[in-house]
Amino acid sequence: MASQPTWARPRQVALIILAYLLVHLGVRLWIGPTLGLDDAEQALFGQQWLLNYRFRAPPLFTWALLATGQLTDVGALAISLLRYGLLAMIAGFTYLTARALIRDPRLAALATFSFAAIYVFGYYSHHDLTHTTVLAAFLAASWYAFLRLCEKPSLARYLALGAAFGLGLLGKWNFMMFAIALPLACLTQQRERGLVLNWRVLPAGLLTAVIALPSALWAVHIGPAVGDGLGTLLGEPAHSRLGGVVLGSADLLLAAVVYPMPFLAIFLAVLGPAAWRGFKAPAPQPEPIISVHLVGMVMAIALILHWLLVPLAGATNFSERLLQPALQILPVYLFMLVERGQPAERALKLYAQAIVAVAIVAVAARILVQAACPGACRALVPFQDVAQHLRAAGFAGTGTIVVSDFHVGGNMRVQFPHARVVEISYPPRVWPPPSGQGQCLVLWPGKKGNVEGTLDAYLDRDLGVPADARRREGEMVIPLPILMPGSKTRAYRLFYRLYEESQGDCR
Repeated sequence: MASQPTWARPRQVALIILAYLLVHLGVRLWIGPTLGLDDAEQALFGQQWLLNYRFRAPPLFTWALLATGQLTDVGALAISLLRYGLLAMIAGFTYLTARALIRDPRLAALATFSFAAIYVFGYYSHHDLTHTTVLAAFLAASWYAFLRLCEKPSLARYLALGAAFGLGLLGKWNFMMFAIALPLACLTQQRERGLVLNWRVLPAGLLTAVIALPSALWAVHIGPAVGDGLGTLLGEPAHSRLGGVVLGSADLLLAAVVYPMPFLAIFLAVLGPAAWRGFKAPAPQPEPIISVHLVGMVMAIALILHWLLVPLAGATNFSERLLQPALQILPVYLFMLVERGQPAERALKLYAQAIVAVAIVAVAARILVQAACPGACRALVPFQDVAQHLRAAGFAGTGTIVVSDFHVGGNMRVQFPHARVVEISYPPRVWPPPSGQGQCLVLWPGKKGNVEGTLDAYLDRDLGVPADARRREGEMVIPLPILMPGSKTRAYRLFYRLYEESQGDCR
């Protein structure tokens, strides 16, 4: 094995990861205080402690934000610190796992750095994704906990893995795919079979259930809100059973290919031959504490479990980020093969340079996208200006704010931390109960009239606001701060109603 370069030493790997995360954190804070869609959703839900908030998403990120809110105001900084703490957890546990499974420290470091070239981690997770990032953090923790369990199958280590499973399920329900795939894969391996056929599995499984089951049962009890059912995740049903199987299978295959990009394309171009030699080579002696074959079996079984959703549940649509339970360990698996295939020094150097280039491009892309403002420009809406307009119109910042979408609601929660914010697609029990005699403010973006009927129905049915109650109505047109020279001036339009006094439960 070649001498260990400076960048592959554990201390330097940790510093590189820290610098990478700090750069992205700096970009996020430079963007400004406006929350993205997922972050706004969490700010909106994080108004009170509940067993759960959404049918299809568990509550762990919301709970963490509520706990953080005891120390600081809920906003971009608090949510970003949570996000980058989770990303640090992903990188840290992945590196520890890679170090234990890959003898060459260069390859262990490169396997960890490879996550910067997977779109979900290298770009998407820095400006969005909350539940998915929690899922990824506890997938990384679970792999490391399983590795330690394999080293010494004590009750304490079984319980540690059971706790990681429970917290992973509270991150995102599809963690279940990994929680099922790992023990099934162990049963296929003579060396690991005894880990499953062991009495210690029972207390570990009980701990998982104690952690995750109350939230799951609560979600089933309250049922899905409008547009929050599992059907929105599985896709539109096909016209025929055969057509559904073909469509769903093809979409799953596409998602499995897209998920690890551009990492996988770079890896195959540069280190593919070494990985192929390693795949064909006999197992090294002694083998790592977890064999490359077992890691591959976990991925294969998890993918099969995803595919079973096609014939059993009619799934036709698979978002690539939903495949993390199956494919998150892929970089470690591939570099385990590369080590067996004895890669050339030149190939490793070229691969490292490509990963650095992708990481730099991702940072630059975040800055350029922010400056150019494509699409809806949600991140550019100056909600502090919106808040100033509302104060000038007479809103004192307390009472109830009723909104028609999460993005407006979460950002109003940041601007008016002492107000109760209610989003109309969810039943009132999700939101804190009204208190006192505060004001009633209704907000909706877009064209006047396009959601007023839905708002009126909710106000009357769920909050007891009379249709003829006296109110002041208005429209705000807020210019967006486009940073790209020569870009067309754009504006954000928001309508409001401010009632003169408390109205029913809108107070």
